[in-house]
Amino acid sequence: MNYFKHILLLTIVLAFQSCIESVKGMQSWIEATSIEQVQGAYHILADDGIKVYLPSPFKKQTTEEYKAIIKAIITPNAFKIEDRRLEKLKELDGNFSIFFDEETRSTFTLNTLPYQPIYKRDAQFLLGQIRLNYENNNVNPDITYTKVTAKYNADRGPQIFKAVFKMEDSSTAISSYIFTYVISANKKTVWIQLQSPYENGVDDYLNKLVM
Repeated sequence: MNYFKHILLLTIVLAFQSCIESVKGMQSWIEATSIEQVQGAYHILADDGIKVYLPSPFKKQTTEEYKAIIKAIITPNAFKIEDRRLEKLKELDGNFSIFFDEETRSTFTLNTLPYQPIYKRDAQFLLGQIRLNYENNNVNPDITYTKVTAKYNADRGPQIFKAVFKMEDSSTAISSYIFTYVISANKKTVWIQLQSPYENGVDDYLNKLVM
């Protein structure tokens, strides 16, 4: 539990506090009603023996490549916050990977962590800390965070915690969603965050995660 608290202090306090307006037009994986309707691809994280399955528009980026892309589409202050968040994520024990979908302007990050079993009490703690950090560290009065859902499941083997918060900016009438997943299986733990202008997450794709 203490390790999860350490992660939260690094990642949630510096959460990306800028709503990105979605691009217009067909959004294949967003509008699909099932995973079979869109193309996906595995990305092999060879150093950790992990394969993550994502919709095909997501492309793996280096940190510097990703920064160059988003610097052109968000405000300088928002870029500064995101830059700090990325650097803190990279400081965590384990490896860090980032994927970006330019069509929907959705960002998917994955940290491999030292193995940590997740129990129901940990899920309750994680949700409480996420909510508290959003409330206490939101420096923009125009932005509000609302919990959409929180779930814990260990029925099928992997231990999975998921929390979704909606982030709304009243000054621009733009909203986005922050998905947090913590998954432990086969003596491995991953910390995943997805930020997207859409409420559709990547649960179906994470069902194909190989750890």
